[in-house]
Amino acid sequence: MSSPNVVVLGDVGKGKSALIKTVYVYRPLAFRNRRTVVADRKDQGGEGEYSELCRQLGGSPIRFEVGRGGSRINLLDPVIGISAESSTQVAGQLQLLRAVVHAASGAEPDSWQGAALRIAHLRALAKAEAAEKTPVLDDVIDALRLAPPADLFGEVPATSATRDRFAEAALSLAFDLERVCGDDLAGLFDGPTSPDVRLADRLTSFDLSQLPTEGPAIPLVMTVLNTWLTNLLRRHRGWQTTFIAEEGWHLAEGVGARLFQRNSKLARGIGLANVVALHHLADIPEESPAVSMLKEAETVYMYAQARHDDAARCVRLYSLPPHLLDDLMQLQQGVCLLRIGANAPILMQHLRSSTEIALTDTDTAMTGPRLTGGQ
Repeated sequence: MSSPNVVVLGDVGKGKSALIKTVYVYRPLAFRNRRTVVADRKDQGGEGEYSELCRQLGGSPIRFEVGRGGSRINLLDPVIGISAESSTQVAGQLQLLRAVVHAASGAEPDSWQGAALRIAHLRALAKAEAAEKTPVLDDVIDALRLAPPADLFGEVPATSATRDRFAEAALSLAFDLERVCGDDLAGLFDGPTSPDVRLADRLTSFDLSQLPTEGPAIPLVMTVLNTWLTNLLRRHRGWQTTFIAEEGWHLAEGVGARLFQRNSKLARGIGLANVVALHHLADIPEESPAVSMLKEAETVYMYAQARHDDAARCVRLYSLPPHLLDDLMQLQQGVCLLRIGANAPILMQHLRSSTEIALTDTDTAMTGPRLTGGQ
């Protein structure tokens, strides 16, 4: 197996969620050293649709919401880095900071802003180390207001114009970060990581259902969660872990797409499988990082695509025989084309036990009597 990553494609209501809940959550947890982490986007009665299942398995959903009532992840948490070495850990944190800046300003940091952010990040780390504490995002914002270091320009004479330009770039970043962390991202990244943000032995459910569907909150939280998990698994090996994003557009597109693509390449070596569900392939630009992610997935489930352009894009992307285009548009609910590696696709019908039918019928599962852990 060259890639453990999985893509599930198809229109709404065709069986993608039922497949993921059974094949990639419920069934694997019967085995030792298996766990699942879910970025739970769908609102069911005021909470994520995996919340009740998480409680039944002995856990508690980790809830994120804008404001002060939910959990937080510190972007400068030592867990967030590419490896245990401090230099690459710094690089991993800086990439996430750049993603927040992109969300705050709507554009990638330019060269002056990039230099200001890098210096502020290093200053925040140094100050926190001297104080024997973990730095937080506010430390970076404070560092952006400091005068540039004396050796910033090396042997090139520093004029007042160059210093003013650097200071302007740094100050604009500070204002952008303060605004977005006080409004769109309030309570999500503006402090230490909450104690409940940890891996459970079986199912860890990050409830994102109450985050606003528009704006930077969801794509950034999903990007940070995937990076947090990837780097945590590099330090603690021995388990097979599945990360699920049922509405995966925020990983395939936007500010975190390249970070997610990079993290996906590490998956095989750390026992991580990323399972991403998407709806309309035709809406993805050809040059998007999502295209590489879709091609690199070893396992692809293709449910019915009612739109001709979606089905045609699916046929082209996975080099399917042309005659399958019409078949792909007419598949019944619960039936899909399954392609594993370079093998020819097979027609698959997803069969569920009575327990699994109840589990995946979100209407009855959420309106019926609630079960407590252990029952």
